[in-house]
Amino acid sequence: MADLKTLLGDKYTEGMTIEDLMALEIEEPKIDMSKFVSKEVFDKTASEAANYKKQARATMSEAEQKAAENAEKYAAIVAERDKLLAEKTIAENSSGLVAIGYDEKTAKEVATAFMNGDFTAVIQAQAKFVDAQKKAVISDEVKKTAVPPVGNEEKTLTKAEFSKMSLDEQLKVYNDSPELYNELIKK
Repeated sequence: MADLKTLLGDKYTEGMTIEDLMALEIEEPKIDMSKFVSKEVFDKTASEAANYKKQARATMSEAEQKAAENAEKYAAIVAERDKLLAEKTIAENSSGLVAIGYDEKTAKEVATAFMNGDFTAVIQAQAKFVDAQKKAVISDEVKKTAVPPVGNEEKTLTKAEFSKMSLDEQLKVYNDSPELYNELIKK
């Protein structure tokens, strides 16, 4: 963008106020119209192009016209096939992602991004999914964790209770309190 000094040229003086600028008689810049085409010329050229296209079709042999029509139909069929293949691939990939735990909306977004080659979006979605899975596992483990007794009441484990425990539970007692474990296994 040009500054005020460049725009005003010789008419610029240091410290000009808004009133000084308003008082100046400034000529509007001249636009070089040599690079533009008038609407009339453009319309005439477009009309001529359409006429030439009609003439070319009229001069085509019946076989050439049939070949042109077939080429257009083939291109439409190929485009439809490509669209259907893309939809099928997205659906298959989405169902695979749902099977491993993605919600349907995210699975479709990831499958579409993968289909379009947007691997940044795929990686970001994978990171969110892994984070959500970690949170779910932690939440599940917190729910499974036994609540300690309130206050200073420590529950003592009796030999009878210890003998009814599974090996895993006995191992947990050993890991948590080796002294208690040694007392309970004495006969």
